[in-house]
Amino acid sequence: MAELRWHPLIKDWVIIASHRQDRPQMPKDWCPFCPGSGRVPDNYTVLKYDNDFPALMQNPPEPDKVHTRFYKMKEAYGKCEVILYSPEHTVTLPELSVEHVKKLVDLWVERFVELRKDEKIKYIFIFENRG
Repeated sequence: MAELRWHPLIKDWVIIASHRQDRPQMPKDWCPFCPGSGRVPDNYTVLKYDNDFPALMQNPPEPDKVHTRFYKMKEAYGKCEVILYSPEHTVTLPELSVEHVKKLVDLWVERFVELRKDEKIKYIFIFENRG
């Protein structure tokens, strides 16, 4: 299940993505983002990768029909992408060359331009995740 639920105490929508708990556990010596995994090109500098287990989807399932005045929900519409900074996972942003960071920022801009064409997407958030 993926849906947005209204949180009356904080007066904001929160994402509920219970289906993500069913993600498979990958072997510790394998990473889908490493060159040679078969999931990404063998050679890349920066790369956009569609999240295999997104919390938001462009074709989300209908939420359960439990909508009440107190308990509001709606479909979890959106797009979840992974931007790979580098084929080397131990590298952090400050360790990248200026030229490499420029390629990364250019990709962020490209994704912003593309995603904002979808009028249903109201917010684009870039963050770094490790682990």
